[in-house]
Amino acid sequence: MNKIKLVLAGTAKFSADIFISLIKNSDFEIKAIISQPNKALDRSKNVIETDVAKLAQNNNIKLFQPNKINEIYNELKNIEYDFLITAAFGQYIPTNILNLAKKASINVHGSLLEKYRGAAPIQHALLNNEKETGISLIYMIEKMDAGDIIFSKQINIEKDDTAIEIYDKLAKITNENLPNWIRLIYSNQILAKKQNDEVATFAPKIKNEDAKIFLSDTKEKAFSKIKAFNDQPGAFIIFNNKRLKIFRASFDKCKTPLFLDFSNGKLYLIEYQFEGKKRVKHEI
Repeated sequence: MNKIKLVLAGTAKFSADIFISLIKNSDFEIKAIISQPNKALDRSKNVIETDVAKLAQNNNIKLFQPNKINEIYNELKNIEYDFLITAAFGQYIPTNILNLAKKASINVHGSLLEKYRGAAPIQHALLNNEKETGISLIYMIEKMDAGDIIFSKQINIEKDDTAIEIYDKLAKITNENLPNWIRLIYSNQILAKKQNDEVATFAPKIKNEDAKIFLSDTKEKAFSKIKAFNDQPGAFIIFNNKRLKIFRASFDKCKTPLFLDFSNGKLYLIEYQFEGKKRVKHEI
């Protein structure tokens, strides 16, 4: 079989963690990688590259970082590729770009669609105390996350799983399945399923204020926020007039001396950081 030619588009660590399974697989030829522009700065004002930009450079793959993907339409038009594969890219991709792939443009989405279309499916699944989530591989169309579902794979959400654990679980099952799924699509051995727009739910982008915790919350609501925002932006509360970020907590009394007393009981803090201080982590 001829090598399947891919263009990859993603920005976050999740994208980089799953693209590696395609880069290292001899069945595929990666023609280019697209990432959002580098925006973050470290304390020395040096630019921090996106995870996907680093991945491209470490593997000597052509890298594009447009402010808007339409800026590179002509460059992509001159690349011959079978599939555009996107994951956590963070930009709207117009139809004229989607139509450039010879076979299809496909998105790896971090939920079991039709549930949680949008930018933050993992966070919203944790906020809503879902017991399961997964990945959906879908055809990309103009409407966000509304394309036909080609494949999906489910995982369980354990009680103490945070966004970081869910990212890792989803990256693992994607790596285990994505190369074979692409081969099957390439050889037309699939039967895609249309989504039902009437039952779709949405997971809009997270704002910093969404991560704020109040002592008037229930301890369960606070716990869900801590798990959902563990990766970023970090759940926080104003505690003794100081901003306190909380990364992990427990309902069970443990060795940590710090706890928060909510409307219906205590939550014990395992990993946290006061503003201007070092991050503290306790053993359970």
